Amino acid sequence: MTPPHPYEGLNSPPVERPMQKMARFHTLEVADVKRETEDAISIGLQIPQDLREDFRFIHGQYLTLKLEVDGEELRRSYSICSSPFEEGRLRIAVKRVHGGRASSKLVEQLKAGDTLEVMTPMGNFYTLCDAAHEKHYVAFAAGSGITPILSILMTTLR
Repeated sequence: MTPPHPYEGLNSPPVERPMQKMARFHTLEVADVKRETEDAISIGLQIPQDLREDFRFIHGQYLTLKLEVDGEELRRSYSICSSPFEEGRLRIAVKRVHGGRASSKLVEQLKAGDTLEVMTPMGNFYTLCDAAHEKHYVAFAAGSGITPILSILMTTLR
């Protein structure tokens, strides 16, 4: 049985529940990099028109990046912190982890115009939204755990 669509009853974005697709990597351009704190950035990714269907997502999902660091391939997952209503753009946040090779490279070196290998969105961390309860949602988050909650909040409050 298919679970209800998380946007059911809301002013939903013009998408159906994303179908489970074969996950694969695509090269995406970094539109912008915002310094959020001394050790954290958010990365805006530009989604080309021909890949927008593949990168449709439900609030609370994540992206996996494939990076090369010192000749070794690393894969790291980061929660999407933008709303599905923002067409053509996705935003993730990265916090530098002490000794973290991937997070350090991203926080210290990434800039607009760079490209990243990005897997299509995955994950089931979302909440079912009901328009009848639109003013009765509460969210709690701490530290870097706020990133998927930001996506959920922006979508729910829309």
